[in-house]
Amino acid sequence: MPEKQLDVVVVGELNIDLVLWNVPMPEYEKEQLAADMRFAMGSSSAITAHNLSMIGSKVGFIGKAGEDTFGDFMIRGLERGGVDTSRIIRDRSLKTGATIVLANPPKKALLTYMGAMANLTLDDMDWEYIARARHLHLGCFFLQTGIRKDVAKLFARAKAMGLTTSLDTNWDPEDKWGEDLLQTLPYTDIFLPNDDEALRIARTAHLEQAIAALQKQVRVLAIKLGKAGGMVRANGRTYTHPGFPVEVVETTGAGDSFNAGFLQRFLQGADWSECLRRGNACGALAVTALGGTGAFTDRESVQKRLNAFLG
Repeated sequence: MPEKQLDVVVVGELNIDLVLWNVPMPEYEKEQLAADMRFAMGSSSAITAHNLSMIGSKVGFIGKAGEDTFGDFMIRGLERGGVDTSRIIRDRSLKTGATIVLANPPKKALLTYMGAMANLTLDDMDWEYIARARHLHLGCFFLQTGIRKDVAKLFARAKAMGLTTSLDTNWDPEDKWGEDLLQTLPYTDIFLPNDDEALRIARTAHLEQAIAALQKQVRVLAIKLGKAGGMVRANGRTYTHPGFPVEVVETTGAGDSFNAGFLQRFLQGADWSECLRRGNACGALAVTALGGTGAFTDRESVQKRLNAFLG
């Protein structure tokens, strides 16, 4: 067995965020003004990887980006966070994607150009590299159109190699919540949707019905509930936590940061209630700054602020 040099390998998308804060919804032929803006590291997968590394885990990333300014920005950001980027493929024929975030806390609207993320495929996986990790995480399932049909194969092989797996779907722009996702769930150890996503995946209007349906397909179901915190269903038991009250600046990356905290404690052998608590703390910290990684830029500060939440 290869030596486990990494806690987590994240397979995912790379795109920047242009966050416009406190902005009216655009109208054709009208110019309107935002109160603030920031270029930030985007991508569910990249935010989870960065913030997981910033709280102390050893993280590697497999993805695809263009040989362009946006790709440079994303890779430098991951490297500043301590993430190993050696398995990110640069392709000069592709453009790194971008998302415009219109943020009016607690709500936001997003417009995304997918770019290179759509071209990552199962053939791009470095299996020797994956074998050096304890856990495999994939985010933004529905936007990763090049690999989504094969995520079940990816997870099945990772599990056969001794890794555990986790999945965060994020939103489906087509609103179809496809069959390929349902094929992946049996190979998913930890499933991390938010409540809206869980309802649509389970095709029900009632959260308890969604929980009942989804818990049959995965080992652990962890549902993010926004300001209401989160819940976990595992081993026939339900764990809840109300979250931590904070002054919200911007909500991009809250769920991805929850993933980071949850997975870190899972890999440290904590019980599910503690995983949930750490996930909520990281999610709460994320919304106190612009951009999904804005509150995770200094390790000492991050640890102090998480300790303040957790006591």
